[in-house]
Amino acid sequence: MRRKGGDRVRVGMVAFTGRGLALALRIARACADGGDEVLVSGPERLAEGAGVEPYESLAIWAERSFATCDALVFVGACGIAVRAIAPHVRDKFSDPAVVCVDEAGSVAVPLLSGHVGGANALARRVAAIAGGHAAVSTATDVNGVFAVDAWAAAQGLALLDRDVAREVSAALLEGEEVGFVSDVPVAGVLPAGLVGLGSDRCPRLGISISCHADRMPFARTLHLVPKTVTVGVGCKRGTDAASIADLVDACLSEARVAPQAVRALASIDLKADEAGLRALASERDWDLRFYTADELAAVPGSFSSSEFVQKTVGVDNVCERAACAEGGSLLMARCASGGVTVALSMAQGRLSFDSPCDDASRQVVCVGLGPGAGADMTYRARAALDAADVIVGYTSYIDLIRDDYAHKELVTTPMRREVERCRIALDRAAEGARVAVVCSGDPGVYGMAGLLLELAPAYPGVGVEVVPGVSAANGGAAVLGAPLMHDWCSISLSDLMTPWETIENRLAAAAGADFCIALYNPASHKRPDHLRRACDVLLAHKDPKTVCGIVRSIGRDGERSELLTLAELRNASVDMMTCVFVGNSETRVVDGRMVTPRGYLTRSV
Repeated sequence: MRRKGGDRVRVGMVAFTGRGLALALRIARACADGGDEVLVSGPERLAEGAGVEPYESLAIWAERSFATCDALVFVGACGIAVRAIAPHVRDKFSDPAVVCVDEAGSVAVPLLSGHVGGANALARRVAAIAGGHAAVSTATDVNGVFAVDAWAAAQGLALLDRDVAREVSAALLEGEEVGFVSDVPVAGVLPAGLVGLGSDRCPRLGISISCHADRMPFARTLHLVPKTVTVGVGCKRGTDAASIADLVDACLSEARVAPQAVRALASIDLKADEAGLRALASERDWDLRFYTADELAAVPGSFSSSEFVQKTVGVDNVCERAACAEGGSLLMARCASGGVTVALSMAQGRLSFDSPCDDASRQVVCVGLGPGAGADMTYRARAALDAADVIVGYTSYIDLIRDDYAHKELVTTPMRREVERCRIALDRAAEGARVAVVCSGDPGVYGMAGLLLELAPAYPGVGVEVVPGVSAANGGAAVLGAPLMHDWCSISLSDLMTPWETIENRLAAAAGADFCIALYNPASHKRPDHLRRACDVLLAHKDPKTVCGIVRSIGRDGERSELLTLAELRNASVDMMTCVFVGNSETRVVDGRMVTPRGYLTRSV
């Protein structure tokens, strides 16, 4: 979705009845889990009870939200939404995304800015959360035709001529050929209707992707501009924004670079407080990046050198090195005027026809299923799996969700094939598939998230998103009562990845500090005595009567729990499906539940 400011998508959501507010809050929680900023509003008579913001009138809410939000979601009738937004509608290139979903969550309708604003994608997301379907009606979607505006927005390309964009869409809908040429490599197969400039056919209407402002190879050219240019800047103290802008604009003009191609201003960290640099970056909506002298000196390449600059700031050149600090090659070497120096670099960039049009980049989503068979899965986790084309995981974890996602491509590997599993996922994402990797519990707690992030740098352009889940420690603790109410840690007793000596040191440190402890992987066929050995370490620091608990098959059929002392735990029967909890010196049994007091009652006395 188009962002009006900041890195997070800002969503305004409104509902009109108690049932509608309940659905709005469910959608809002899932969107917030995904990193969005969501503000739910409702009528005054219901707002306080629901814990949402009251609105003075729907007209005022719509006017304010239209101006400040990236997206609006109405939970109610489409007619209400249409009347509320009608006075503010301008065009699809500037209007926010607007979606309406009925109170039952059956149908989510994108009303405004379906492609460029992202309403189609938002409607599909809302539908996945609500358990309904999205009623997408844009002509290109209905007819399966390449939507150039949606693709350009997803790829981060600036679209310079709206009228020509409409002509391109109309031509493709009529079955006419549209030319295509790109200075940036584009992976995948040309969509139906597009023909390369080098073919034996040369349509009068075409699409050109270039950072150069004069790249117009067709009689009617839709110019899409990639953000591949970085402007390196050096300046004297106190230089104003206008002086910097004059030289930057002159250099862009001389290099024939469209201003929309600039992704960032870059300089040395000594200039981080320069008001002129900051004002220019803010005015142009460009990122602002600063580097230390050592970081600039380490940038590879051949750059002009100045002894004066070296003595003054500690590196021989600022503007050229800053421009190339994050890759790319010099497009224009150092230019100087009025105490300002400017250089331009261009990165290679990467585009793809294989990526889904509603996704900004290829991505693997690492999803935590929770500790059981799906009952504790979050809305965000379900939405991620609903959106995936391919789901990859350990065989036992895939079996937990197989019935719900039998219509998707399910890829499994056995235990101890974790690296292979992650590489399969990253390979499929690099090919353009939407991929989810599933883990039991939380993917960042003894799961696949870390391994995916370690392997991802070898797959340029493929991102990794981590969707948290309810961990085994959280799930097991809830079964026992509240054993983790105070400071606690988790320790795995598996020595496949960690030497046993290190595990013993960690156990001793945690016990000596009186932490509550959650023990993962307490035993297996090959290491049946690890829990006994762990208890021996703990007993050197803790009372044998310390309250402990074990939970087997958390959240699954056959779930069992037991309370016992640390001395009794030493001889307990456990396996890989068991999570063990060791209390601290204050942990006690309260009415049959394991509780570690936080100190509230003591403080209130």
